[in-house]
Amino acid sequence: MTGHATRRRTAGHDCRVTDFAKGHGTGNDFVIVADVDGEHPLDRAAIARLCDRRTGVGGDGLLRVVHAAKHPDGVSHAGHADWFMDYYNADGSIAEMCGNGVRVFVRYLREHRLATGDVIPVATRAGIRRVDVDGDLLRVDMGPARLLGESTADVTGHRLTGRHVSMGNPHLVCRVTDPAAYDLTRPPTVPADEFPDGVNVELFTGDRDHITMRVHERGVGETMSCGTGACAAAVVALDGPGTCDVDVPGGRLTVTATDDTVTLTGPAVLTFHGTTKP
Repeated sequence: MTGHATRRRTAGHDCRVTDFAKGHGTGNDFVIVADVDGEHPLDRAAIARLCDRRTGVGGDGLLRVVHAAKHPDGVSHAGHADWFMDYYNADGSIAEMCGNGVRVFVRYLREHRLATGDVIPVATRAGIRRVDVDGDLLRVDMGPARLLGESTADVTGHRLTGRHVSMGNPHLVCRVTDPAAYDLTRPPTVPADEFPDGVNVELFTGDRDHITMRVHERGVGETMSCGTGACAAAVVALDGPGTCDVDVPGGRLTVTATDDTVTLTGPAVLTFHGTTKP
Protein backbone atom coordinates (compact mmCIF):
# COMPACT_ATOMS: atom_id res chain seq x y z
CA MET A 1 0.00 0.00 0.00
CA THR A 2 1.38 3.40 -0.93
CA GLY A 3 -1.08 5.51 1.07
CA HIS A 4 -2.73 7.52 -1.74
CA ALA A 5 -6.02 9.33 -2.02
CA THR A 6 -8.29 7.69 -4.57
CA ARG A 7 -11.89 6.96 -5.57
CA ARG A 8 -13.52 3.58 -5.04
CA ARG A 9 -16.91 1.95 -5.41
CA THR A 10 -18.38 1.13 -2.05
CA ALA A 11 -21.86 -0.40 -1.77
CA GLY A 12 -22.81 0.99 -5.16
CA HIS A 13 -21.65 4.55 -4.41
CA ASP A 14 -18.66 6.49 -5.73
CA CYS A 15 -16.90 7.87 -2.67
CA ARG A 16 -13.49 9.21 -1.90
CA VAL A 17 -11.38 7.26 0.56
CA THR A 18 -7.88 7.87 1.80
CA ASP A 19 -5.18 5.26 2.27
CA PHE A 20 -2.80 6.40 4.98
CA ALA A 21 0.16 5.41 7.07
CA LYS A 22 0.83 6.36 10.68
CA GLY A 23 4.26 7.14 12.07
CA HIS A 24 6.05 8.96 14.87
CA GLY A 25 9.37 10.43 15.91
CA THR A 26 9.89 10.30 19.70
CA GLY A 27 6.12 10.23 20.17
CA ASN A 28 5.38 13.17 17.86
CA ASP A 29 2.91 11.35 15.60
CA PHE A 30 1.66 11.95 12.08
CA VAL A 31 -0.88 10.79 9.57
CA ILE A 32 0.90 10.25 6.22
CA VAL A 33 -0.97 10.46 2.91
CA ALA A 34 0.74 9.94 -0.45
CA ASP A 35 -0.66 12.09 -3.27
CA VAL A 36 2.35 11.83 -5.54
CA ASP A 37 0.91 13.86 -8.43
CA GLY A 38 -0.84 16.43 -6.23
CA GLU A 39 -4.28 15.55 -7.57
CA HIS A 40 -6.17 15.14 -4.29
CA PRO A 41 -5.50 18.06 -1.92
CA LEU A 42 -7.17 17.87 1.48
CA ASP A 43 -8.93 20.91 2.88
CA ARG A 44 -8.41 22.14 6.42
CA ALA A 45 -11.54 20.42 7.77
CA ALA A 46 -10.56 17.05 6.26
CA ILE A 47 -7.07 17.28 7.76
CA ALA A 48 -8.50 18.13 11.18
CA ARG A 49 -10.86 15.13 10.95
CA LEU A 50 -8.03 12.76 10.04
CA CYS A 51 -5.90 14.05 12.93
CA ASP A 52 -8.72 13.88 15.49
CA ARG A 53 -7.82 11.27 18.13
CA ARG A 54 -11.41 10.31 18.89
CA THR A 55 -13.13 10.30 15.51
CA GLY A 56 -10.23 10.05 13.05
CA VAL A 57 -6.85 8.37 12.73
CA GLY A 58 -5.21 10.67 15.28
CA GLY A 59 -2.00 12.65 15.01
CA ASP A 60 -0.16 15.83 15.87
CA GLY A 61 -0.08 16.65 12.18
CA LEU A 62 -0.46 15.39 8.62
CA LEU A 63 2.33 14.76 6.11
CA ARG A 64 1.26 14.76 2.44
CA VAL A 65 3.78 13.14 0.11
CA VAL A 66 3.86 15.02 -3.22
CA HIS A 67 6.38 15.24 -6.07
CA ALA A 68 8.09 18.61 -5.64
CA ALA A 69 7.37 19.46 -9.27
CA LYS A 70 3.65 18.86 -8.69
CA HIS A 71 3.17 21.22 -5.71
CA PRO A 72 3.13 25.03 -6.03
CA ASP A 73 5.20 25.41 -2.85
CA GLY A 74 7.71 22.77 -3.97
CA VAL A 75 8.19 23.40 -7.67
CA SER A 76 11.03 25.88 -7.12
CA HIS A 77 12.97 23.10 -5.35
CA ALA A 78 12.24 20.39 -7.93
CA GLY A 79 15.77 20.53 -9.33
CA HIS A 80 17.22 19.73 -5.90
CA ALA A 81 14.65 17.36 -4.32
CA ASP A 82 12.20 14.86 -5.80
CA TRP A 83 9.70 15.09 -2.93
CA PHE A 84 7.87 17.90 -1.15
CA MET A 85 6.70 17.50 2.47
CA ASP A 86 3.29 19.18 2.50
CA TYR A 87 2.92 19.52 6.27
CA TYR A 88 -0.13 20.57 8.31
CA ASN A 89 -0.80 20.94 12.03
CA ALA A 90 -3.55 18.87 13.63
CA ASP A 91 -6.07 21.69 13.25
CA GLY A 92 -5.44 21.77 9.49
CA SER A 93 -3.33 24.93 9.51
CA ILE A 94 -0.25 25.06 7.30
CA ALA A 95 3.16 24.72 8.95
CA GLU A 96 6.56 25.54 7.48
CA MET A 97 8.68 22.76 8.91
CA CYS A 98 8.75 19.84 11.35
CA GLY A 99 11.99 18.19 12.44
CA ASN A 100 10.32 14.98 13.63
CA GLY A 101 7.96 15.01 10.67
CA VAL A 102 10.72 15.17 8.05
CA ARG A 103 12.39 12.09 9.56
CA VAL A 104 9.09 10.19 9.47
CA PHE A 105 8.57 11.46 5.91
CA VAL A 106 11.91 9.99 4.81
CA ARG A 107 11.21 6.72 6.63
CA TYR A 108 7.98 6.51 4.62
CA LEU A 109 9.78 7.26 1.33
CA ARG A 110 12.30 4.52 1.91
CA GLU A 111 9.91 1.86 3.17
CA HIS A 112 7.58 2.49 0.22
CA ARG A 113 10.49 2.52 -2.25
CA LEU A 114 9.84 6.08 -3.33
CA ALA A 115 13.46 7.00 -2.55
CA THR A 116 16.68 5.07 -2.14
CA GLY A 117 20.09 5.80 -0.74
CA ASP A 118 21.26 7.01 2.63
CA VAL A 119 21.11 10.74 1.86
CA ILE A 120 17.70 12.07 0.80
CA PRO A 121 16.89 15.74 0.20
CA VAL A 122 13.34 16.85 1.02
CA ALA A 123 11.71 20.07 -0.11
CA THR A 124 9.76 21.90 2.62
CA ARG A 125 8.21 25.33 3.00
CA ALA A 126 11.33 26.26 4.97
CA GLY A 127 13.63 25.13 2.13
CA ILE A 128 15.57 21.96 1.34
CA ARG A 129 16.30 19.66 4.26
CA ARG A 130 18.87 16.89 3.75
CA VAL A 131 18.25 13.71 5.74
CA ASP A 132 21.02 11.14 6.39
CA VAL A 133 19.83 7.65 7.27
CA ASP A 134 21.96 5.63 9.69
CA GLY A 135 20.03 2.50 10.62
CA ASP A 136 17.31 3.34 13.12
CA LEU A 137 18.48 6.94 13.42
CA LEU A 138 17.99 9.76 10.93
CA ARG A 139 19.99 12.98 10.95
CA VAL A 140 18.50 16.15 9.47
CA ASP A 141 20.39 19.24 8.42
CA MET A 142 17.92 21.79 9.76
CA GLY A 143 19.69 24.87 8.46
CA PRO A 144 20.85 27.75 10.66
CA ALA A 145 18.92 28.99 13.67
CA ARG A 146 17.94 32.65 13.69
CA LEU A 147 18.01 34.33 17.11
CA LEU A 148 15.46 37.14 17.07
CA GLY A 149 15.54 38.68 20.52
CA GLU A 150 13.44 38.23 23.64
CA SER A 151 9.68 38.08 24.16
CA THR A 152 7.20 36.91 26.78
CA ALA A 153 4.53 34.28 27.25
CA ASP A 154 1.80 33.83 29.83
CA VAL A 155 1.60 30.12 30.70
CA THR A 156 -1.57 29.65 32.78
CA GLY A 157 -0.88 32.70 34.91
CA HIS A 158 2.92 32.49 34.92
CA ARG A 159 4.65 35.24 32.98
CA LEU A 160 7.81 33.87 31.37
CA THR A 161 10.54 35.55 29.38
CA GLY A 162 11.99 33.61 26.48
CA ARG A 163 14.17 33.79 23.39
CA HIS A 164 12.51 34.08 19.99
CA VAL A 165 14.20 31.54 17.70
CA SER A 166 13.33 30.72 14.10
CA MET A 167 14.08 27.25 12.75
CA GLY A 168 12.09 28.00 9.60
CA ASN A 169 9.10 28.15 11.95
CA PRO A 170 8.75 30.32 15.09
CA HIS A 171 9.67 29.31 18.64
CA LEU A 172 9.71 31.03 22.01
CA VAL A 173 12.22 29.21 24.23
CA CYS A 174 11.84 29.76 27.98
CA ARG A 175 14.31 28.49 30.57
CA VAL A 176 12.50 27.41 33.75
CA THR A 177 13.40 25.58 36.95
CA ASP A 178 11.01 22.67 36.36
CA PRO A 179 9.10 22.24 33.06
CA ALA A 180 6.77 19.74 34.74
CA ALA A 181 5.41 22.47 37.03
CA TYR A 182 3.47 24.21 34.23
CA ASP A 183 0.04 23.52 32.78
CA LEU A 184 0.23 23.29 28.99
CA THR A 185 -3.33 22.13 28.42
CA ARG A 186 -4.19 25.65 27.26
CA PRO A 187 -2.29 27.69 24.66
CA PRO A 188 0.20 30.15 26.16
CA THR A 189 -0.68 33.80 25.56
CA VAL A 190 1.95 35.63 23.51
CA PRO A 191 2.12 39.12 21.95
CA ALA A 192 0.01 38.95 18.78
CA ASP A 193 2.02 41.69 17.08
CA GLU A 194 5.22 39.68 17.47
CA PHE A 195 3.70 36.30 16.59
CA PRO A 196 0.81 36.98 14.18
CA ASP A 197 0.79 33.34 13.01
CA GLY A 198 1.26 31.89 16.48
CA VAL A 199 4.38 30.35 18.00
CA ASN A 200 5.62 27.10 19.51
CA VAL A 201 6.51 27.60 23.18
CA GLU A 202 9.27 25.48 24.73
CA LEU A 203 9.96 25.16 28.47
CA PHE A 204 13.37 23.69 29.30
CA THR A 205 15.85 23.14 32.09
CA GLY A 206 19.40 21.82 32.11
CA ASP A 207 22.92 22.71 31.02
CA ARG A 208 24.80 22.90 27.74
CA ASP A 209 25.18 19.15 27.26
CA HIS A 210 21.76 17.90 28.35
CA ILE A 211 18.34 19.52 28.72
CA THR A 212 14.79 18.41 29.47
CA MET A 213 12.00 20.06 27.48
CA ARG A 214 8.22 20.29 27.13
CA VAL A 215 6.48 22.07 24.28
CA HIS A 216 3.12 23.53 23.34
CA GLU A 217 2.84 23.53 19.54
CA ARG A 218 0.65 26.07 17.78
CA GLY A 219 -2.37 24.46 16.17
CA VAL A 220 -1.83 21.22 18.11
CA GLY A 221 -1.36 21.60 21.88
CA GLU A 222 1.24 19.92 24.06
CA THR A 223 3.03 17.18 22.15
CA MET A 224 5.37 14.36 23.16
CA SER A 225 8.15 15.92 21.12
CA CYS A 226 8.97 18.72 18.68
CA GLY A 227 12.06 18.45 16.50
CA THR A 228 12.37 22.11 15.57
CA GLY A 229 11.58 22.99 19.19
CA ALA A 230 14.37 20.71 20.41
CA CYS A 231 16.73 22.49 18.02
CA ALA A 232 15.60 25.92 19.20
CA ALA A 233 15.93 25.00 22.89
CA ALA A 234 19.33 23.37 22.38
CA VAL A 235 20.63 26.44 20.52
CA VAL A 236 19.62 28.62 23.48
CA ALA A 237 21.14 26.18 25.99
CA LEU A 238 24.38 25.81 24.03
CA ASP A 239 24.81 29.53 23.30
CA GLY A 240 27.40 28.60 20.67
CA PRO A 241 28.73 25.54 18.83
CA GLY A 242 28.31 22.17 20.53
CA THR A 243 26.14 19.09 20.97
CA CYS A 244 23.19 18.78 23.34
CA ASP A 245 20.97 15.82 24.21
CA VAL A 246 17.33 16.88 24.50
CA ASP A 247 14.97 14.71 26.56
CA VAL A 248 11.31 15.14 25.65
CA PRO A 249 8.34 13.15 27.00
CA GLY A 250 8.60 10.81 23.97
CA GLY A 251 12.32 10.05 24.15
CA ARG A 252 15.68 11.63 23.34
CA LEU A 253 16.88 13.77 20.44
CA THR A 254 20.42 14.98 19.82
CA VAL A 255 21.11 18.46 18.46
CA THR A 256 24.46 19.67 17.14
CA ALA A 257 24.99 23.36 16.42
CA THR A 258 27.83 24.81 14.38
CA ASP A 259 28.49 28.32 13.14
CA ASP A 260 26.69 27.42 9.90
CA THR A 261 23.86 25.03 10.67
CA VAL A 262 21.95 22.87 13.17
CA THR A 263 21.52 19.11 12.85
CA LEU A 264 18.86 17.00 14.54
CA THR A 265 19.28 13.25 15.14
CA GLY A 266 16.59 10.86 16.29
CA PRO A 267 14.45 7.83 15.43
CA ALA A 268 11.47 7.61 13.09
CA VAL A 269 9.01 4.71 13.02
CA LEU A 270 6.04 3.71 10.87
CA THR A 271 3.46 2.01 13.06
CA PHE A 272 0.56 0.98 10.81
CA HIS A 273 -1.36 1.50 7.55
CA GLY A 274 -5.07 1.80 6.91
CA THR A 275 -7.87 3.27 4.86
CA THR A 276 -10.36 5.88 5.99
CA LYS A 277 -12.88 8.35 4.63
CA PRO A 278 -11.63 11.93 5.14
